Order: sequence, then C-alpha cells, then structure tokens
Amino acid sequence: MAGVLKTFLVEPFIPHPANTEYYICINSDRDGDNILFTHEGGIEVGDVDAKALKLQVKVNDTFPTPASIQTTLLTHVPEAKHDVLVDFIARLYAVYIDLHFTYLEINPLVVLDPTPEHPAQVYYLDLAAKVDQTAEFEAGPKWAFARAPQNIGLVTAGAQGVDAGPPMDFPAPFGRELTKEEAYVQELDSKTGASLKLTILNKDGRIWTMVAGGGASVVYR
Repeated sequence: MAGVLKTFLVEPFIPHPANTEYYICINSDRDGDNILFTHEGGIEVGDVDAKALKLQVKVNDTFPTPASIQTTLLTHVPEAKHDVLVDFIARLYAVYIDLHFTYLEINPLVVLDPTPEHPAQVYYLDLAAKVDQTAEFEAGPKWAFARAPQNIGLVTAGAQGVDAGPPMDFPAPFGRELTKEEAYVQELDSKTGASLKLTILNKDGRIWTMVAGGGASVVYR
C-alpha cells in the first residue's frame, strides 16, 4: 500500500476502569436488524456472537420500546446505568435507520458510573460502520451533512443554517480505478432510485455483455 496520509482522527483520552467498557453492534440481514450488546467490551471482548444478548427488529416490526431494550439487552448492566443506555441505544438505532447503515459497531462503548455531580456518561471510543451505497440518492445529503467538520455532534441532519460537507466517496474495488465511463454511470446512479451499474472488463474488447434482470444481452461493436 502506498500513498500520503492526509486525515488523522484525534480524540481526548477518557480514563476509565475496565468494568465500564461495553460492546454494541447493529447489523442487518434479510429478516431485519439485529442489536447485539455485551456488558464486557474492549480488546478482549471475545466471541461476540456466542456471548452477546440480542434484540431482533424484524422487517415489519415497530421501533423497539425502551422496555424491550432494557429487559433484553441490559440484564447484566448496573441499574444506575439503564436509563442512559436505553436512551443511547434507542437514538443510535434511529440514526442507523435514518442514514441507511447496514453495519455499526462500537467497541468499547464506555459508560462511566454516575456520581453525585454527574449522571452516567457515555463515550464511544472506537467505531466501525458500513452504509448502503444504493441508498445514496436518498441519504446522500444527510451523509454530506454529517461529514462537515462544523456539524459533528449535531443530531438533526439537514438543520437550517448549516453547510453540508463533501459527498460520500465510495472507492473503486481494491486494485483498480474507475474509468471515466464507469465514474459517469456511478454519478448517475447516486442521483436516482434506479440501479445503474457499469463495469468495463476490457476497454479494448469487441464484445460487451450487459447483465439486465434475469438474462443478459450481448452488444457487438
């Protein structure tokens, strides 16, 4: 891998004991969305699939209630942290849906113990996520809003009086760059709910295959 590092993420150090680290992941499959949570997080989180408590939101289900989040996911969490975690998980899932994520993982999710001066506080120290590129025509403006440095931390995408950031840039598959024709079709695809795809396997070839629906058309030039 070669190139120049141009972007760095710097975040404040949050001192915390190991027992305040949690793990949360939201992912999607053909049946709906799955919210996984464990009361142990960090670098030694272990086998998440085996140990995580799971709340499934099926395709036609309503938004999970605070009670369902609390009773399903927080059974091993101190009760003093339930309210702040229920609120955080509910809002996190709302953002997941609104911005068309397909995967979102926070590890560790740190929840500091409440004190007489402060309620329990939430910090997400490491996050990995994937968004659905086919939703760019609908969610693209919201992604651009979230990418503006001055908007980080704002909850409402598209709020009045704020500028959008750069559009989401989806790189080409590893090892190749888009041709100008492929880039043009990708730009068209980002502006419509239809699916427009173009991959040129051999720009000097004499036979082009266009896959459409259940069959294929062969174009000679």
